[in-house]
Amino acid sequence: YTSPHIRDYTERIAVSGGNIPGGKFAGIIEELKPSILSHEPRITFFEAITTAAIYHFLEQNTTVNVLEIGLGGRLDATNATTPELSVITRIGYDHTQTLGKTLLSIAREKCGILRHEKPAVVGPQRPRARSAIVKSADEIGARPFCWGRDFTAELNRQSDKGLEGRYKGIRLQTDFRLHLLGAHQIENAATAIAASEVMLTDMDAKTIAEGLENVRLDARIEVVGKKPLIIVDMSHNAESAVTLSKALKEHFSGHPGRVLLIGISRHKNRSAILKTLSPFFTEIYVTRAGFARAEPSRRVLNTCAKYHSHCIEIPSVSQALSEIIPRLKQDDLLVVTGSAYIAGEALDRLDTRKRTDVC
Repeated sequence: YTSPHIRDYTERIAVSGGNIPGGKFAGIIEELKPSILSHEPRITFFEAITTAAIYHFLEQNTTVNVLEIGLGGRLDATNATTPELSVITRIGYDHTQTLGKTLLSIAREKCGILRHEKPAVVGPQRPRARSAIVKSADEIGARPFCWGRDFTAELNRQSDKGLEGRYKGIRLQTDFRLHLLGAHQIENAATAIAASEVMLTDMDAKTIAEGLENVRLDARIEVVGKKPLIIVDMSHNAESAVTLSKALKEHFSGHPGRVLLIGISRHKNRSAILKTLSPFFTEIYVTRAGFARAEPSRRVLNTCAKYHSHCIEIPSVSQALSEIIPRLKQDDLLVVTGSAYIAGEALDRLDTRKRTDVC
């Protein structure tokens, strides 16, 4: 169970690699509808979808369920469950209006998913965040397995086709390959391997390596066009902008024309995002996704102009792509980013894979 979706709701709920069928998803929502509408206090959209996911997993008699926190941890709908394992990935400054403005306060909210006498895998962290997590784990009585102490990984090689790394963990050591771009994915893979080691004690290195080699992630530095090169990425905050910027410099600096199409959601640090990304690009176009929490493109444009001399506003993602792509040369680069919603609208326009409309 993951969120948000990129192109349609059925992405959020998957069993053994297959998204929930649209009709099945709609049927579960219809069955839950009386409870949703009568509940006081009123159930949120995310709470309803989380309930639908758990309902589906129960019907499918799943063995292992992976639930991604929607926001924070302590008060998230997914935290109504009793996890056998908790995983905390790298903590950054996001949703600060809800979680607090310091790493310490954000870390404490994240630690709300830890459980007494249950293991917790902790990915790479800034020292202060890691200290807060370990302290909370001690207070709760959880058993933390931490990056750098219990497991680690190193990047051996990267190319435009992916990454090769080496994992050293709690009991396993293995080489692995990823068909993903960006050195940060080595850390993510290591955290996933550590979680597998802790949760699935009979897991072997060969199975892990095969699984990682088959991983595909939509809108994570995803190449959707070759000539010109078109990349769609769902980076949406200052932290992920830094990660994206680093990957672009490592892989794509040789393109003479480097064009950015970006739209940003409200309550995100658009100044930090644009300051980080702008230097890499020769042209920047700003737009707005078609959802309520999107920042008006004029505000993004005004911020962009502080960091780049060539910023142009185009009202929608579809219109922007229609205007930009015909002007690109075959050896140019176009990057579309700023939010999951921008990425989704871009993929709807650029990708021929079928979308399922159920809501």
